[in-house]
Order: sequence, then C-alpha cells, then structure tokens
Amino acid sequence: MGGAAGWVRLLTPTVYAIVRRTLPRVAPRRAAGRGGIGYNAHMDPGNAPERAFTAAEATAMDAWLVETRGFTIPQLMAAAGARLADAARELAAARGCSRVSFLVGPGNNGGDALVAESALRSELATEIWRPLGGGAAPTLGAETLLVDGLFGVGLARPIEGGARAAVDRVNGSDAVVLAVDIPSGLCATTGEVMGGCALRADLTLTFVGPKRGFFLGAGPGLVGRWTSVEIGFPAEEAWGWLAARRGADG
Repeated sequence: MGGAAGWVRLLTPTVYAIVRRTLPRVAPRRAAGRGGIGYNAHMDPGNAPERAFTAAEATAMDAWLVETRGFTIPQLMAAAGARLADAARELAAARGCSRVSFLVGPGNNGGDALVAESALRSELATEIWRPLGGGAAPTLGAETLLVDGLFGVGLARPIEGGARAAVDRVNGSDAVVLAVDIPSGLCATTGEVMGGCALRADLTLTFVGPKRGFFLGAGPGLVGRWTSVEIGFPAEEAWGWLAARRGADG
C-alpha cells in the first residue's frame, strides 16, 4: 500500500478536511466506573468474543474495503486519523495532558497518527517521534499523552533496535498512552507479546472492532481500556462480511 508519509501528503489538509466533514461526531464510548473511557478486556479474560478480528481477518478486511467496496487508502486513513484526533483530544483533556507526542512507525498506523497530529497541532502542543529514523526521544512525563502509531496488526516479527528502545522508554515513563488500533508488539490473533516487547496502553482506540488478542494471553494487561470506532462505513457491514468469510472458510 506504500509508505505512510506519502499518503499523508495526499491527506493533509484537503482530503482530511473533506472526510472529516462527512463523519458524525462520535465520542469514544464510556464504561461505568473509575476507568473512564472504553471497555475493559479483563471482563472475560481468555475468551475472545465472536465479534473480534484475527490479524489475518483485519488485513483481509482492509483489502475488501479497497478492492470490493471502492474505498481508497487515503480515505480510510483520513477517517481513522479523524477518529484518533477526537480520542486524543478527549483523553488529553480527561487526564490533564498538555502535550501530545506521536510515536510514528512506517505503516498505516503511523499514517493515522500523522493525520491526527496534523489535525491537533493548532489546538495542542504536539510533536512527532520517529525512532526508526533515528529521531531523538521526547521528554515523557505525566503531562504527556503518547499516541502509539509504531506498529499495527501486520507486525510479524519481534520489535528490535530503536523501536524496542522506544517501547521500553514509554513503558518506563509516566506518560498516558493511547494505542492506535492495537498496542505495538501485541499479536492481534493470540495475545502473544512479539519477542518479549510490547507497549502498554491506557486506552486502545481500535477501528471497526476489537482484535482477538485483546482478550487472550498478555492482551488484557496491555490494551488498557478499549473503544471501537467506525471509519467511514457501518461496523455492521464489516461484521456481515466477517461472518460470510468465516462461513466460507468452514
């Protein structure tokens, strides 16, 4: 699908603005209790709900949206980035964060993070951290909201080198962490920590629906609370596609 930076050049600001206007304002859902925004994966640990995607299903759904439903990657990224900006804005206000640091990787999650940063820079102090490009690490404290756009569901190898150092730095800090779709290093299918290194989130904003790994293995301890948002098409349409795919697979 190409590098995230190239898509963001197409998205900012024109495509982002157009897509953002087509999306109804939907705040992340709140769960009862002191946890605040989102749902808790500890509610039924070890048992993933039927409406949860494996890594392969999430990847296949992206292909279906582009090849069959006619969406473009810029459209999907703009919608995801708009939802992410909304969630970051709300979480920063709720937790008293005065600065938002975007941890950006090479894929679509990094692109979503860049779109959200572009949307927020006029109203919040923002910074972009690219550890894979040798970028200097920012100061991370309780006043920082860290948006994890490093890796997504397609990660199939351990996190190493500068990326691993970045994850370790975040996990050892007091920053509030918002994961994009899934915490970096968590297997979307099994809940396994890839190579012993995964980022620990306070809130995971997942697109369309949760991933099975949220509820299995190390997942409940890494996703924090989670909330699911639509990105330009009804979630029920995706669930219908998923049921048909599973039926065809037997």
